[in-house]
Amino acid sequence: MQKYAVFTGSCQSLTAIQYLHQSGQLACVVLVDAQPTPDLMQLQHWLQQSGIKTLAYNLSDDKDLLSQLDSLAVNRGLIYLFRHKVRPALIQYFSGHLVNIHPSPLPDYRGPFPLYWQLRNGEDKTKLTLHQVTELLDCGDIATDLEIEIHPFDTISCVQYKVAQALPELVAKYCQLDEKQGITWHKQGETSDKTAPQVAQQQLIVNWHKQTSKQVVNMARAGNADAGCALFQFRQEMFQLLQASVVESPLIGVQAGTVIEVDRHTGLVIKTINGALRLDVIGTQQGIFDGYRFAVLFGLEAGFTLMPENN
Repeated sequence: MQKYAVFTGSCQSLTAIQYLHQSGQLACVVLVDAQPTPDLMQLQHWLQQSGIKTLAYNLSDDKDLLSQLDSLAVNRGLIYLFRHKVRPALIQYFSGHLVNIHPSPLPDYRGPFPLYWQLRNGEDKTKLTLHQVTELLDCGDIATDLEIEIHPFDTISCVQYKVAQALPELVAKYCQLDEKQGITWHKQGETSDKTAPQVAQQQLIVNWHKQTSKQVVNMARAGNADAGCALFQFRQEMFQLLQASVVESPLIGVQAGTVIEVDRHTGLVIKTINGALRLDVIGTQQGIFDGYRFAVLFGLEAGFTLMPENN
């Protein structure tokens, strides 16, 4: 019988945990070794309330964990949002039955932030890819996948919700193939020019000289209110760009990053290298405002620029 240990650190994995629990295939949940966050604490509370056994992942040694997994007769492992590289001893314990779910069409967007970079690059669909865990991150053979549409208005939270809702279908598909010994493993392509690395602070700042209107729109929705929020500068202060919309502009000879319109109905419109952009929703230390209210409160007028000269 399949007995799963789910390795995770986020409530976004709950739908997969619930499926395995309800189908009688869940043995335990292995939690990340990390500082408590609201997400992790909520996950721990739900697991405790549901009577699901939890094990702790030790950052320095697998001996105790392997012993506990063995005592629970665990023979399958599922990883999602675990944020730790699994060591060889743990991989070997599962004898090829340790799999990871990666939210991208691998080998595209290998790395820790696949959904962010897919949104930022304007992808219109993604895949939940279930693959074998190897010592090389996100490189193992693929067992199955599931395609998910990305709407042009989706933010990172929207796509995370879609992924969470799709997890049970993917896990069920894999479990059924495994039970019937019907898994056909497919090798990934070795490389891709689409990657998903850690986001550097400088990459969050809008560069009006280099980015098109659409690129800024995608940058804003990829971060939205998350830690990867898009930022722009005005008068030596940084502000969060939570939502923006492309606007057509016939103006030529105007420097990108220049305010070209402030109007109650039109909003706050900024010149870009290929047109213009309306700043719809802006986050500040004083609160969240639409573009027009932000412009009035912070003194933006047509002709002002939103970036320093050396940007």
